Amino acid sequence: MKIQPLHISSSIKNSAFPLERINLSKIEGIQEGIPLFDGVKMEDIKFLTKWFQVLNLARGCREQCTFCLRNALAPIKETANQINTILWDDLKRFTEGFSTLSERLGFNILQGNSHITLFEDANLPVAKIKDSKGDVHNTREALQEIYERLGLPLVLVTSGWNVQDKFSQKSAEELCDYIKNNPDCIKEFAISVNPFYSSSKEVYIEKVVNALKTFLPLFKNNVEIGSILLKYNYLNRINDYDTAKSLYEEIYNRLKVVTQSNLENYESLNPENVTHHDDSNYIENKGRGQRFFLREEVKRNNKKLFVESFEWLTMSEEQKREHAYNFMTKNVDINGQVYLITPSEQLVESDIQLGYLNKGKKTAGIHSDIRFKKF
Repeated sequence: MKIQPLHISSSIKNSAFPLERINLSKIEGIQEGIPLFDGVKMEDIKFLTKWFQVLNLARGCREQCTFCLRNALAPIKETANQINTILWDDLKRFTEGFSTLSERLGFNILQGNSHITLFEDANLPVAKIKDSKGDVHNTREALQEIYERLGLPLVLVTSGWNVQDKFSQKSAEELCDYIKNNPDCIKEFAISVNPFYSSSKEVYIEKVVNALKTFLPLFKNNVEIGSILLKYNYLNRINDYDTAKSLYEEIYNRLKVVTQSNLENYESLNPENVTHHDDSNYIENKGRGQRFFLREEVKRNNKKLFVESFEWLTMSEEQKREHAYNFMTKNVDINGQVYLITPSEQLVESDIQLGYLNKGKKTAGIHSDIRFKKF
């Protein structure tokens, strides 16, 4: 039976995070019959939809760069009870679940959020998303499904892929075409460049050059969707600014050879526009990046984390939920488990489990300098 949309004022419908302006006890049950929300109350749905940020498509990263904000682990061995990639059926459950509930309510329950990120600790084009029949879907299909169903732009970052990987190459090419024809689907698209790669320099440069060549239409002067995410350490340290600058210049010059172009129509790729010194390009004092900082700096940083953790641990359960609702981002793992990220990017588990077919299956660990128990 089709449920008619509720009669809700336009001021609520057009507001950010409209669910917090509605008496949820009066609409409890409107989510019934939607598989994604099996066993999930409207209060938990409201909680999830404020500062919703990450919908993971894959977990674990093969790159294993020596600097990594997320301290990303390698993908785990896939078994009947362990997964690295979301099931396509679960991705459809997510998008259809939220779009159906939005239709019943008469507004997009995710509005107020600025974007959705598709990967917490994995690389962009390499995800092979299988469905329950064994058919394979790629990142372009996933991005299109999410954007067109949920109505929020996406954030995508890649560090390249194995140039012999035909599936990833085709996936990236399709993705580029879709973004080029639907520029509003992207909040941010970036190619990551840093001197902390784990492979040989030649292999790394080849991967990044191939990624730039593939997504080159997104960097054209009259388009400028793409950007370069250049990371380096503090001045006068190993792998410092000069190392990163030199690395990017090599990549840029190699790209000119590969494309047989002087790239004059791609000013955003010009080293002068990419490698200028900027404090925002410094690596962070967290994850594997801490190995590049002096012990005193690590201690000072960790002291801030301990202060945050102490404040959290001394809160009541009600205070924790209120604080988490207002100040933490909400992320969904590939098994439907909802976890939270604090302002200093520490991980907090929640007790919200979405109705994924793969719920309960193990995924790669998500890094956090401090982990808090489930609340």
